Amino acid sequence: MKFSMRNIFLTFVTLLSIYAASTALAKAQAPVIAPEIEQVINAEGIDAANARFAELMQTGSLDYTLESQALMALMSSYMQSGNNEAASAVGEMYAQLMQQMLTGASGNYPPGMAEAMRDAQKAEEAQKAADQAAAGAQQQMQQKQVAQSRGKSRDDLDRFKGLYSDPDSDDTARSIFVTVSCDGYLVTGAMWGDVSPWWMRSAGDREFTYSDSWTNFSMEFIGDGGPGTRMKHDIEGIVSPLENKGPLPDDWAACMERPKR
Repeated sequence: MKFSMRNIFLTFVTLLSIYAASTALAKAQAPVIAPEIEQVINAEGIDAANARFAELMQTGSLDYTLESQALMALMSSYMQSGNNEAASAVGEMYAQLMQQMLTGASGNYPPGMAEAMRDAQKAEEAQKAADQAAAGAQQQMQQKQVAQSRGKSRDDLDRFKGLYSDPDSDDTARSIFVTVSCDGYLVTGAMWGDVSPWWMRSAGDREFTYSDSWTNFSMEFIGDGGPGTRMKHDIEGIVSPLENKGPLPDDWAACMERPKR
């Protein structure tokens, strides 16, 4: 189980008060883990320190009260010096030692220690659950907003696919393409220039709208689809209505994938 840095410090404050009332249980010996870990971190790095910590935790004669206090002091020292990587590593070691004490593996913790650790663990789990619930609610709200902005998906839009251009001209260079997205929406765009496709919102059986920060327009198809169908629109600078004069290029996919953000 991993503890957040915030809860490690909160637990430390709680435990200090417990230790102050339980000094009679502490043995007259110096801590072993913290000095050794500090030496290994400074000389060989974090990975070596983690390995050495695992070895030291197998020592049965450790005074866990002294060791935990010393580890917290070491972590605080690293944080004050700006060595956050070392502070985090020592904090994880402290959490492992606390977990072992909580399960009774040491048999050497003062009265109230187990209760304090259980409270810290419960607080951590409650905060995690609250964060997950808040994230889930936020995601649902975002999904609802996206769904509302897109409108309903449809399965009858293939009939409108094609290249639409001026019905009174043979020049198809300024055609508007109409295709469908793979998730059931109409997608249109200009065949000339570097313009992103317009992902349309259904406003009726043959009516569609588009809006973003720069432009907004609507289009309506006159006819049931296929060549000859006309598209009325209010896109600035383009003739209206346009006429479907043929299918999309052969190398186009059957549907357009929605871009990933």
